[in-house]
Amino acid sequence: MTFADNFDTSDYDRQDGNTYWATDWIESDDSNLGPTSQYIRIQSQQLYMYYLWTEDIRRTANLTGATSATLSFDYTTNNLGGTRRLGVYISSTGGAPYTQIGTLSGNGTFTQDISAYISANTVIRFAKSNANWDSNHNASIDNVLISAVTPVDTDGDGIEDVADLDNDNDGILDWDECTFVATTTQNFNANGGTSVTNTSTSGRGVMYIDFISIDNSFNLTVNGTNIAAEFQFQPGAPGNFARFNTGFTYGEGGLPQLWSLTGTLANPVLRVIVDADGHLKLFGAQSSGGTLEPLILDTPPETVPWNPSGTNTITIGQFVTGPTNMNGQIRFSGECDTDGDGIFNRFDLDSDNDGIYDAVEAGHGQAITNGAINGAVGTDGVPNLVQTDPNGGSINYAYTDSDGDGILDSIELDSDNDGCNDVLEAGFTDNNADGFLGPNPVATDGNGVVTSGTDGYTIPAEGDLDSVFDYRQAGAPPSINTQPVNTIICPGCNGSLSVTATNANLYQWQRFVGGSWANITDNAMFSGANTATLNINNPTPSENGEQYRVVLTNIAYSCAQTTSATASLQIRVNTIVTNRRITYRVQKN
Repeated sequence: MTFADNFDTSDYDRQDGNTYWATDWIESDDSNLGPTSQYIRIQSQQLYMYYLWTEDIRRTANLTGATSATLSFDYTTNNLGGTRRLGVYISSTGGAPYTQIGTLSGNGTFTQDISAYISANTVIRFAKSNANWDSNHNASIDNVLISAVTPVDTDGDGIEDVADLDNDNDGILDWDECTFVATTTQNFNANGGTSVTNTSTSGRGVMYIDFISIDNSFNLTVNGTNIAAEFQFQPGAPGNFARFNTGFTYGEGGLPQLWSLTGTLANPVLRVIVDADGHLKLFGAQSSGGTLEPLILDTPPETVPWNPSGTNTITIGQFVTGPTNMNGQIRFSGECDTDGDGIFNRFDLDSDNDGIYDAVEAGHGQAITNGAINGAVGTDGVPNLVQTDPNGGSINYAYTDSDGDGILDSIELDSDNDGCNDVLEAGFTDNNADGFLGPNPVATDGNGVVTSGTDGYTIPAEGDLDSVFDYRQAGAPPSINTQPVNTIICPGCNGSLSVTATNANLYQWQRFVGGSWANITDNAMFSGANTATLNINNPTPSENGEQYRVVLTNIAYSCAQTTSATASLQIRVNTIVTNRRITYRVQKN
């Protein structure tokens, strides 16, 4: 959080930071006690002080919860020096006693760590230092800023976001919440210990370093800090060894030497990932073109010194022992907000606004409450229920990608790629067919959950009872093979209307009554109203000429129904009438 005052207007209550000051600027012993005149005032868009004796000015900030804080400002002075200087004072008690932390003359920028004075009533104060000033002594202050670091724990699991690998406790690791889209790419091919440097990326996103080939080790420096020393894969060589879950590195336990493997950009032999919070993850293939599997460093770094608000300088190098080479690519991706609701995916409990929690679409099947997995969370911030090794930084299941297109269900509006959006197949409301829950515009809460819909966030529909949610099963609208045809039934007789179709598992027969189509229910006259064949029992002449049709539905495809052609019912008497032993033929019609 920041508390700031740039003095751009003649007011003592300006709030130029992202957090409000606890008080306005307060003068003492000045004859005006305001920002417009006398010994302390705002002049030329600066806090101006002259001829100070007992006058001072102070302001209070509430730094509760901060773990560190820094005070900074720009200053200029005239004729100050010796015993006549500007004093900078601070207090953590809301007032006296004050501690002097600066004695200023000349011009410059003042910066001071004030972490020792963090409290709910941290006061900064400007006053003379030592001797009284004369009328030609003055000082101006500008751009006052208190920057305080406050631990952020978005999901409230007790693990700060910077250390939390799952910032919303949905069971999806933060670096897997987005489809990686490179914003910057740099290929490299170096040998003989030549290093590779990139400084072009913003910190809000993910960095990938993919090695197509490499001899046996590399090192990584980020913003001047060497990360984990030499990443070592050669048995017997010095360095920080990277091992598979078996405990073996390359060249051990039947594994090939790393230098013998060759990959491609699509299937590298090594991959390094650094996310927006500075978490580092390492993967390796056990064969050329093989699947990347997690590697664990003997001494893993806690975090990488990543700059989240600007550029980062990344250097890849190698310790030279014999021939050295490395060939690959550095890629950077920005932070993602798939549904555009202003909540980054790693904090968003519904990253695509379809009304289905990410924790459901992830596919782990664990019980959740309000979109977060129930139960304990370890020091890595990942719910233990989705880990084989709690605190190990990995998960024990495969994310669900129903249509196999490389996009996780949690960030895809049509997970089964059948043309019917998940929100509808889950049984929820989409007022404008945009794939988002409810109407447009969409409103969400601070966790990315849609609040403008009337439903959603319950168990998704699973109409065919096969234990697979309908939004995950590709479907198609029913297709009619044989349409119903007109039928003739005599009074008191029985008959039927039928349809044959594919992709249909729900039927609803209707008849045209009173100027509109009405659903038929089974009764004395009808049976099979919800099957492919409608049985009509004992119709009367009053039903003559009635029109019928059937509406067909595929449970796995709720976006469209199919309506059959119309068939009519004709009531006709028999053509032969027998009375006692005399038979009469009645002329037809």
